[in-house]
Amino acid sequence: SNRCEIRSGPEYVIRQLRITPDQKFDSIVYLYSDPDCHHPLYAVHTRGSHVLQQASWTVRGGTEASYEIHSSHLIPYTHNATAAVSRSLEGTGCYGLLTSHRLTPYKKHLIYSIDPDKPDLGNERNGQGKSNEIKDNGYLCFQALNFTLNELKLVMLEVKHRKQHRHHQHHRRPHHRNNNNHIADTESQKSYHHHPHHQQHQQNHMIQTSLTLPPQTPGCGVCSRIASSTLQYPPRLSPRTGTLLSLEGEWVSTRCESRQYGMFLTRRLLFLPDGSSWKGQYDYYHDALCKHPSFSLNAKGSYSGGSNSKLIPRAKDYSFRVTRLKVTPHDERTAESMNHYSGDGCGKAHAWKAGHEQDVTWTGGCVTLGIRLPNMERDIMRMEVAHRKLLLYVGQRLVDRQPGTAYQMERPTAFQEPLIKCDQRDLDMSINTAPGGHGWLGGIALPLASGSNGNGEKMSYLYPSPGVRCRFNATLLLTSLLLWTLCLFRN
Repeated sequence: SNRCEIRSGPEYVIRQLRITPDQKFDSIVYLYSDPDCHHPLYAVHTRGSHVLQQASWTVRGGTEASYEIHSSHLIPYTHNATAAVSRSLEGTGCYGLLTSHRLTPYKKHLIYSIDPDKPDLGNERNGQGKSNEIKDNGYLCFQALNFTLNELKLVMLEVKHRKQHRHHQHHRRPHHRNNNNHIADTESQKSYHHHPHHQQHQQNHMIQTSLTLPPQTPGCGVCSRIASSTLQYPPRLSPRTGTLLSLEGEWVSTRCESRQYGMFLTRRLLFLPDGSSWKGQYDYYHDALCKHPSFSLNAKGSYSGGSNSKLIPRAKDYSFRVTRLKVTPHDERTAESMNHYSGDGCGKAHAWKAGHEQDVTWTGGCVTLGIRLPNMERDIMRMEVAHRKLLLYVGQRLVDRQPGTAYQMERPTAFQEPLIKCDQRDLDMSINTAPGGHGWLGGIALPLASGSNGNGEKMSYLYPSPGVRCRFNATLLLTSLLLWTLCLFRN
C-alpha cells in the first residue's frame, strides 16, 4: 500500500504482498481502528501459491490467476482487539483458534493450514478429519474475520513514468495493481455474507487501489515505512490533520480508475462558487490506455450538506442531485448499441450518432444506461493534504446489493481514488505519464451508478468519468462495449 486504504464497513487497511518467481505468495493485511492507520488492531499473515493463467476477458490489461492458501496466522495487537476477535470466533467452528487456549496480543495464532509439516486444524479438535473438513474449518475462521484474498485472482502490472521538472528526467514507477472483486466489496458490509469457499469460485471484475514497489518509488515515505515493518512492529502511519475545506473549484482524476465488469473511467468535477451547484464530465473508453473513447456523460445538478460523518472521522455527509444529463457516443459501435436499445426513455429514439450529443433530461434520463432523472444520492467526502497536494476523496458505493435494498439512500463507507484540485501551483501534471507520452488518468466518482431502488426499479447513479483535461492533455480509459452492455443490462 502507498496509503491507508479505507474499505467498506468501514475498514482501515494496509496491505503488504510479495510474489516470488516460484509462484508463491506472502501476504500481510493489517487492520486498524482509525482512518490514518495509526492504531493497529490485528494482522492476518497468509502464505500460499499463486499461478498466472490467462488474459482477463472482463478487464482489459488484467491477467486472471488462481491461488491456494497454505497457511494463515492471526496476530492481535491490543487487548481490546484480542477480546473482540475472540468474540467473533466463538461458536463458529473455527477450531484452530478456539483450541489454542486463548488469544494473546503479539503472538501468532494458526487459523488455517494444509501444510503437511504443520498440524491439521481439524485434527487438533477431534483427532481425525478429512481434507475438506480441515479446509471448511479454516474457511470458518476467514468468514468470522470477514477476510478474503480473492483480489489475487486478477492482477495488472502498470509502469509509470514520472517527469522531474528540473532535469526533465523520467523515472519508472512500477505499480502492482490488485483486483478488488465485487464480492469482497459487498462482504465488507458485515450484514451480507457469502461463504469464503464459494468466494474462491467468483469471477473478479474490477481493479482496486494499486500496490507499489517501494525500491522503485522514490519519495514515498509511507511505502518505505510499510516495507520496513514486521508482524511484531506493524506500520503506524502519522495521523493526518484535515477536514473538508471549500469544495469550490475544479477537481480531476489522478489516474484511470477501474469499475465493475471491466469498466474504466476518469472524471472531472466542478463545484461552482454559489456553494450549491456542481457539474461533472465522465468519459468512458474501450481500452486500458484510454485511446479509444466509447461514450461521455455530462451532468449537472445541486448539492447540500456538510455535516460531520458519524461513520468516518473527518468525513462530511453530502447529498447530490442530478437534474440534467447529456450523453455523447463516440464510436459507431456505441451509437448502434444505443439505437438498438433506445425507445422513448433515452433521448430521441434511434437518432444516436457517433460524436453527436443528446440531452436526455426531457426523457427523464436514459433507460439504456439505467439512469433516471431527477436523481438524488447520499454521499460522503473527505479532504486531506498529501505531498503539498489538496486531495478530495469521494465515497465508493457498492454496486451489488441484496435484492430490494434501497442502497441509493445509504451512505458509502469507503472512498475511491482521490481527485486533485486543478488550480494548484504545485500540481505535477506528469504524475501519470505513461510510455509514449500517454497519460494514465484515473478518476474519482460522484453520484450516479446504476442500481435498483427498494421497488426494484433501475435508478441512476452515474459513475462518471471525465475526459478530464486540467489544462493539459491526458488519455483516459474504459471497458469494451460488450462488457459495458453486460454490466448495464444484467438481471
